[in-house]
Amino acid sequence: MKIEEMIIAKRADCCGCEACANICPKNAIVMTRDAEGFAYPKINPELCIQCGKCDATCPSLNFKAANVDNFPATFTATYDDDKILRHSSSGGMFTALSEIVLRDGGIVFGAGFDKNWHVYHTAARSLDELENLRGSKYVQSQIGDVYRQVRDALKSSKVLFTGTPCQCVGLRHFLGGDNENLLTVDILCHGTPSPALWESYIAELGHRNDIAHVNFRSKRNGWGGDIEINYSDKGHYLKKHMSNLYVKLFLIGLSERPSCHACKAKIPNNRSDLTIGDAWGVKNFAPEMYDSRGTSIVFIHTDKGKKFFEQTTLLTRQVRFIDATRYNLATVISENNDPRRAEFFADLSKTADKYAVMEKYYFQDDAELRKQTRKLNNRAYSVAYREIAAAVRKKFTENILVAAPIDDDAKKILIDRFAQTNPNSTIYFLRLNAKGEFVCKENFSALDFPLKKEADALKDFAEKFNVTKIVTDAVAKFDEPVVSDWLEKFLESERNAVQVQVDRH
Repeated sequence: MKIEEMIIAKRADCCGCEACANICPKNAIVMTRDAEGFAYPKINPELCIQCGKCDATCPSLNFKAANVDNFPATFTATYDDDKILRHSSSGGMFTALSEIVLRDGGIVFGAGFDKNWHVYHTAARSLDELENLRGSKYVQSQIGDVYRQVRDALKSSKVLFTGTPCQCVGLRHFLGGDNENLLTVDILCHGTPSPALWESYIAELGHRNDIAHVNFRSKRNGWGGDIEINYSDKGHYLKKHMSNLYVKLFLIGLSERPSCHACKAKIPNNRSDLTIGDAWGVKNFAPEMYDSRGTSIVFIHTDKGKKFFEQTTLLTRQVRFIDATRYNLATVISENNDPRRAEFFADLSKTADKYAVMEKYYFQDDAELRKQTRKLNNRAYSVAYREIAAAVRKKFTENILVAAPIDDDAKKILIDRFAQTNPNSTIYFLRLNAKGEFVCKENFSALDFPLKKEADALKDFAEKFNVTKIVTDAVAKFDEPVVSDWLEKFLESERNAVQVQVDRH
């Protein structure tokens, strides 16, 4: 089978979604853990009938990049219920969507804990059962036969399936497409650590105390980054994420699955109806939506997702896609792994005391290395965002360049009016930046484009970005001789800070 060849050739192409195991009509595929503790499909040749369904279902073997024509509508959201917020990772978006489905007699599938605090996918058919699915689990969950359960449930019920982006893509490939009764919601995913690593860690703690509850995102000290483990004797363990052995190794990119650093299910290729997560940085782009108990970010990808989102009663506000993703890089990029990753897993495989190995790498962490990794991630984000923006830009055909000093109020009026009258076009704002460079700002994406200060360069820009006219003290087409005169006049007015009245028509 091609799946086996793919894994041998490039292990990072297998995300472990388990779609192949679920689709196999003879149960010939078993998800088997490798030396790092991640599950990969293993085919039993005695049971395999060479039907090819596994290959045809595999998201990686059948990957096709999305055709992008717009940014997803992006919102911040907060549930106005203290109890719900305290038990949610962020703003309660998952609970709000689940309530809609459950009250309509539907079923919710998501990641929960078993009695040993291992993570697996399971179903909730009531609000009480939903409790086990609420909250983050920083572990790759075991899907088992849940895709089959979803398929059967869809015959008579509405279903909400939530999971990592690759798990949601795996489900859609298993089903062969969309289903009107299915709502898929992926989480804003940093990556999935090794289940075996988590099990070693929690087993060590379990030897010391009887564990009663695990919360990867405790809000005992407010919305932020704490892990809390409660014990049966009423004691509890509470640590900041970067002070906790297990979570820190995950956040610095040391313990994730190889595919997490080459993920094919980031926006815009995730194919889910909605993406939800923490609205990190909300104080910077929507300060009135900040809630110390948690605020969610929501990306709407489909009309179905929009319909469900509008049924919630949460406090919401629409924000710009670039603002939300700038503070949540994992929305659009695979973050870089720690360079010591291979060494770390090699040490784990040959050492009986897993906890000691984790401690070793925890204390070896290099602040300068973290700084360099952040730079690489920010650079990758810039490239990824610009690629998405370039794809969106293709739909704009008759764009306008505004080239004159203009205050924020006038700019807002112009943008609002233009959006109503020119839905298939956008505006570019020309200005001199603080360095004296000629810069054009793209309204719909907030990108800056540096330009030379010659008319020919401006004409090149106009041709490349489908600009059909400019707006200054007069409206002119780019192929008219007046452009050269206008450009010189504009530059002079900028230098002298002369106010030029903008023709907003």
